[in-house]
Amino acid sequence: MAKRGKASPAPAPVQGVRSAALPFTTAPPSLDGSMIGDVGFDPLGLSMNTDYMPFESIKWYREAELQHGRVAQLAWLGFVFPNIYHFPSDATHNFGELNALAAVRAVPQWGLVQLAVFVGALEAQRYAKCIKGDNAAGDVGLGQGGFNPFGFEYTQEEYEEKQLQEIKHCRLAMLGVLGVWWQGILSGQGVIQQIGGAFDAPDYYGKAGYYFPDGI
Repeated sequence: MAKRGKASPAPAPVQGVRSAALPFTTAPPSLDGSMIGDVGFDPLGLSMNTDYMPFESIKWYREAELQHGRVAQLAWLGFVFPNIYHFPSDATHNFGELNALAAVRAVPQWGLVQLAVFVGALEAQRYAKCIKGDNAAGDVGLGQGGFNPFGFEYTQEEYEEKQLQEIKHCRLAMLGVLGVWWQGILSGQGVIQQIGGAFDAPDYYGKAGYYFPDGI
C-alpha cells in the first residue's frame, strides 16, 4: 500500500497591483495596465463583474470613456467660443446669448434637427465599427489607418503617445465641462463674462474707506 503523501498547501491568492490613481487601494485584475492610460482607477468595481458588463467586454467602457471625453471637449469649446465670436442676431434669432445653456433655447428649431441627424449618423457609424465591429475602441476610421486628410504617419511609440494624450484630454474635459455647466446654471453668464467679472472693481472702490463694504 502506497504511503499517502502530505497534502500540498493551497496556492496563495494572487495579490493585485497597487492602483496608480488611488495608491491606498489595489487595482482590479481587469485593469492590468495593458490599455493606454490605464491607471487602475475603478473605485466602484465596474470592470470586475463581466456578467453585468455591457457586451461583456471592458472595451465597451473604454469606448464610452473616449466618446464622452470627445463630446466634452467639443462641449467645452461650445461654452467658450460664443463668448469670443457669434453670428449677428436678428428679429427672430438671438445669436448673442453668451450663456450656452440658455443659448440652446435660442437656436432655430431646424438647427437642432440638423444637429440631431448629424450626430445620429456619426453614432451609427461608431456603433457599427467600434462596438459591434472589430475596430479598436474609439477607432471610427478617421486619421492614421483610415481617412487621413492631414497625412498623419506616426511610429508605434508616437501613436501610443497620442492615444495617451487624447485620453488625458478627454478626462480633463469631462471635469472641465462639469465646471462650466454648473457655473452657467448658478451665474446665468457665459464663461468669459464670469472671468471678466473677477477683475471688475466694486462700486464702493472709489469711495473713501472703500475697504469697507456698503452697509458697514
